[in-house]
Amino acid sequence: MRLVLMVILGVAFLLNIVVINLFPPTIQELAVVGYTILGIGALFFILSVYTLRRKGISNVVDSGIYGVVRHPMYLGGIVMFFSHIFLGQNWIVTISTIVGIACCYLIMLSEDQRNIEKFGEEYRLYMQSVPRMNLLMGIVKSLMRRRR
Repeated sequence: MRLVLMVILGVAFLLNIVVINLFPPTIQELAVVGYTILGIGALFFILSVYTLRRKGISNVVDSGIYGVVRHPMYLGGIVMFFSHIFLGQNWIVTISTIVGIACCYLIMLSEDQRNIEKFGEEYRLYMQSVPRMNLLMGIVKSLMRRRR
């Protein structure tokens, strides 16, 4: 199932890139919003890769951006996909974006299951203290943990 979702995600992404390039944005102000959102999503992605490279993947990583949300890489992907709506400004990109975001979310759910199988109770405790992708809640919980 995960492989199918990854393939659909890739097709949605490629379709968006092709359509955005064939039909450039007509409302430039929305394109600026899109590029800003794209940059925010890329930042999540870069921070998650940086943290994983520093900490490794043999243990549950619960620091850095992973102390705020459990799946910052997928959250970054969702945010970057969302930017396509502003960059594409047509219905094909909108539908493809919705499909891509749904795939990212479903992959995120399966990733939680894989991590439970890999790390067991340690990951279950991590799931209780760090939200899946709710950034605001993650910041609040992170600040509360620091105060203790």
